[in-house]
Amino acid sequence: MDTNSAKALSALIREITWSFGARGLKGECCGDLSQPEFRALCLASERQQCSMQEIAKDLGFTKGGATRVVNRLEKKGYIERQRSPEDGRVCCVQVTSFGSMLVKSVNREKEGRIVNIMSRVDPGMQEVIKTALRSFVQAMRVEE
Repeated sequence: MDTNSAKALSALIREITWSFGARGLKGECCGDLSQPEFRALCLASERQQCSMQEIAKDLGFTKGGATRVVNRLEKKGYIERQRSPEDGRVCCVQVTSFGSMLVKSVNREKEGRIVNIMSRVDPGMQEVIKTALRSFVQAMRVEE
């Protein structure tokens, strides 16, 4: 890919992330959460026992940074800390019913926007977009 194509792709990615971030959700990320808080909450909701190390790695934060995010989530009532049943030295987080409701609500809103946007895209191109994005994310993960 040449430099001009990379610049154009970078601009498109910025536009998509901006639109589906705080700007696209009435000036808020996800209720009263920041983007990192919401990402950590989503990670915890996808896994039964989610460790602080997993949250730190996913966010690209130190363990101390992830702990501060989890502290805020716990204070707001979205998660609870628990000791791992396999290793009592490991702190895991579990989503509360309040946190689960928020994740579902925000995801429904974002998915509804995607349905509306994609309804204006030719059906054949919808498949191309899904395949291209899947391929891009896989390549991105290899780089990380």
